[in-house]
Amino acid sequence: MSEHLPEHRHVRLAEIARTAGVSKATASRALRDPGSVSAASLAKVRQALAILGATGQAPTTSAGDGAGSSLIALIKPAVSAGNVDPYSRLAEILTNRMFGLGIAVVHIEAIAERNEALLETILGSEHGGPTISGAIVVGGGAAGVLAGMLAERGLPLIRISNARHDDGISRIYLDATGGIETAVAHLVHLGHKRIGLAVLRDSAAPARIAGFRRSMAGILHIPATRDQAPVVEAAGGAMAGVAAAEELLDLRCTAVIACAPSLSFGMLEAAQRLRLDVPRDLSLLTVGDVPDADVVQPPLSQVVYDWATVAQSAIDEIRAMIAAGDARVHVDYTVDPDLVLRASAVPPQRR
Repeated sequence: MSEHLPEHRHVRLAEIARTAGVSKATASRALRDPGSVSAASLAKVRQALAILGATGQAPTTSAGDGAGSSLIALIKPAVSAGNVDPYSRLAEILTNRMFGLGIAVVHIEAIAERNEALLETILGSEHGGPTISGAIVVGGGAAGVLAGMLAERGLPLIRISNARHDDGISRIYLDATGGIETAVAHLVHLGHKRIGLAVLRDSAAPARIAGFRRSMAGILHIPATRDQAPVVEAAGGAMAGVAAAEELLDLRCTAVIACAPSLSFGMLEAAQRLRLDVPRDLSLLTVGDVPDADVVQPPLSQVVYDWATVAQSAIDEIRAMIAAGDARVHVDYTVDPDLVLRASAVPPQRR
């Protein structure tokens, strides 16, 4: 006879699935017939039930793990329609590794107008469920604002983001400016001199633009004025990427560095509309993680981070902070990305 999970009273199936990070079908099978799903999926659903209060107790971790019975919030900004989440792979690795350690994870999407309510829910002042022990905050925007609110209330947390913030919160800084320098150096090595930059219009944009122009000036030995090192700042969404691509192509760029998945996909779509071939007519190099970059056409060359190392560092640090209590120390890491060569960047066509 197969075992059954505890009664999930007053908890909707969709809420269980969302908290567990599995489909509703998987959650349903786990509740009806635990033997029909994988051990990993079953563990996630059990953790979700505990998080939602359906089992009557908080999940426990292995003795001596340094964090006690931990429930850690993984906070990201909500991704609007048309955008691609640049941190999806990192979030997946973080979740799987914490589950493997017996740490329950609750996923939270930060939205500016809901941050006050989320703050109270996370800190447990309105609900009698398990208390959040700490938080890993990925990205900026509303997630960064929520991080500041949580830090003011004393919750142990660490931020992972691509912009430097003077908020006093422990952080792992993803240095995109170093990645841009790597991208410029590679494209110049291929023979490109007319290189454009496409960035999202956010808090990281000024540092990225300044880093791009410094790199262009230092590597090509030019003043790197606005005309010599063209930059387009774009809003989110693939259509904004299309507009950015068209503008940079009008400026006769033979290569483009895109700093977001939506911009990369927009570049590919714009090239297709204009009947241009990537990489023959336009080389494209992405700074940051693009989901399935190795299977799109053409496979995208990237400057990417070692997400496994970033995830493990964040987990190690948040567990140490939780164990240390008020004696926890501030940490500040900088992570440089690596170049992964595929097929989207080649020497420019001789005309």
